[in-house]
Amino acid sequence: MEENNYENKHEHNHEHCFLCGHPVVKHILVGILVFLGAFSAFYVVTDWHYKQMLDPIVQMRKIDRMMDNEVRKAEKMAHREMLKGDWLEHKAGEIVHIEKTDDAYKIIINLRPFDNNEKNVEVTTEGNKLTVNAAGETKKRNKNAIIRFTQSFIFPEEAKLSEMSKYKEGDKYIIVVPVDED
Repeated sequence: MEENNYENKHEHNHEHCFLCGHPVVKHILVGILVFLGAFSAFYVVTDWHYKQMLDPIVQMRKIDRMMDNEVRKAEKMAHREMLKGDWLEHKAGEIVHIEKTDDAYKIIINLRPFDNNEKNVEVTTEGNKLTVNAAGETKKRNKNAIIRFTQSFIFPEEAKLSEMSKYKEGDKYIIVVPVDED
């Protein structure tokens, strides 16, 4: 019984409540309070964001990270280019290389990339410069590719480019440039 008395003592009397009699005003005021709460939260978050965005220390850290990222990208690119240069140098060494003996220079050209045909290799001379031009067509993985190769060699004055000889030996095309032994 005492419990019932306790409930009655704290019972709210709605007879003099303005909002209970006007539900539309109650909903409008609740809407205004929700709007003000959301606006306040948005304002606080935006203010934090702009303060952080305009903070010079934060901006310096961002710039440092961007610069570090650019340095890493440049290093990767330089490394790829270095490997590409090494690869091209290795491939060029597989196509043409030169040997010097006591009495002649031998330029050995691998004919495999050029259809194993010495007619696809053109050798020209101009003064003490010898130029090798070669072209061929290859087919890899259902793709046709045209390989074009040009390399020039400058020989000393004692080399006799006018007396050079050319011959094919297997899949090698050999150019021999005699040397005058004075």
